[in-house]
Amino acid sequence: MDLRKLNRHQVNIVMLKTFWVFFFFNIAIVLILGESVKFRLGILLFAELIILWLANHLLADKKRMLPAEAGGLDEVLWELNIVRWSYDLGNNQYYYSSGIEQIIGYRAEELLRDPQLFQKRIHPYDLYRVKEADKDLRSGKRSMIQYRVMMFGGQTRWIHNMAVPLKDQNGRVYRLEGLIVDVTHQKEMEENMAQMALCDALTGLPNRRMFEKYFAHFANRSPHIDQQLAIMFIDLDSFKQVNDTLGHEMGDQVLKEVTLRMKNIFRGTDFLSRLGGDEFVALLTRISEDSLTAVSERILEALSRPFEIDGQNITIGASIGISIYPHDGEELEDLIRKADRAMYEAKNKGKNTYQLYQPSWVD
Repeated sequence: MDLRKLNRHQVNIVMLKTFWVFFFFNIAIVLILGESVKFRLGILLFAELIILWLANHLLADKKRMLPAEAGGLDEVLWELNIVRWSYDLGNNQYYYSSGIEQIIGYRAEELLRDPQLFQKRIHPYDLYRVKEADKDLRSGKRSMIQYRVMMFGGQTRWIHNMAVPLKDQNGRVYRLEGLIVDVTHQKEMEENMAQMALCDALTGLPNRRMFEKYFAHFANRSPHIDQQLAIMFIDLDSFKQVNDTLGHEMGDQVLKEVTLRMKNIFRGTDFLSRLGGDEFVALLTRISEDSLTAVSERILEALSRPFEIDGQNITIGASIGISIYPHDGEELEDLIRKADRAMYEAKNKGKNTYQLYQPSWVD
């Protein structure tokens, strides 16, 4: 795109869109890289300020335009999937540019006749925040807020609403001006990036980072709730042989099938994670001796049954080691290490069995 061929308003809009993409790109980076968060949050704040400044500049330009020029700006905004809106406090009159129908399902003419239609589309969980942002605007503060709107048929869309109050010479707010951007696609990308950062790509199970967060949640609750937790370390038997003889693609299929079988065994508050390779770890809540025995035996039975993949019957099995929180320790790394030690004791007993950690063992 040759910026020299665009007028000033179009250049501002292109810049606005560029910083918008930059803003969401950095959100994705923050989600993936936990380190350097302070620095990257500073970048996000800078990008957000630039976006707000550009939005304010566009709206100020619009006030100086002739009617024909303002209409031309609306056409450019429509091409960029951005909606311009305004509210005149004096006559209680709203205005929306033509792209609003693609975002909330109502035409601009319908919203002019009944301004409450927009509020009816706002997701109930976000309505309070939107009302608070509107109060800030009317009191003379700028606003930048993201929230959900519900389309007909139940579809939910995310929008980013940037708005500024316009004041008269006495400092009183007489009109609100804003831009609405449909950010549903960016939100979906953000959620996908978050899932990639916290989930195993092959099995879809939470990864170790997510497991640590879940364990910390329950460990912080335990002083107030009388319960024990169990760390279960699960290692597949004979899996290396599958990879060596049938190939890694077949091994990946086995891991997926193993995941499906185990997910059907654990309760809703239990948490299954893949550490890597053929190693899995699970957090069991509200445990008892009987429940540990029952879950362990169900896992062993499920994984000892042959897997039929691409016309081949593949038989493996599993060895399980278990440590108990807080009896065997309070730190997750220590509990996983002890469950791992118990798992090797199970393998030494002939595999396809389970073993609880014993403090008498010499590490």
